[in-house]
Amino acid sequence: MIQEAVGNTESFPCTLCGACCRSIHAVKELEMFCQNGICVHLQGNNSCAIYENRPIVCNIEELYQHSFANIMSKKDFYNANIKICNDLQEKFGIDKKYRIKEM
Repeated sequence: MIQEAVGNTESFPCTLCGACCRSIHAVKELEMFCQNGICVHLQGNNSCAIYENRPIVCNIEELYQHSFANIMSKKDFYNANIKICNDLQEKFGIDKKYRIKEM
């Protein structure tokens, strides 16, 4: 069940593995949500308790528009985030079925 990102630039193909939410210790914008490196809003099913009002750094679409649209393509931005996502999944030993293929 590897997620196909190819050809889909409408939205980031998140697999809801929770890896990014378990690794926020170095993200300054998320300091207030950090408890032992894990976001306090991460729920047991890997969803976000504040999803509709999450910080911009947690919203890949808004983050791209706000901070990266003028310096890189959406495809390149997605691929950079896919690499980080897959690296975090490997770090946490998350099943390979959650990996995302680069665009």
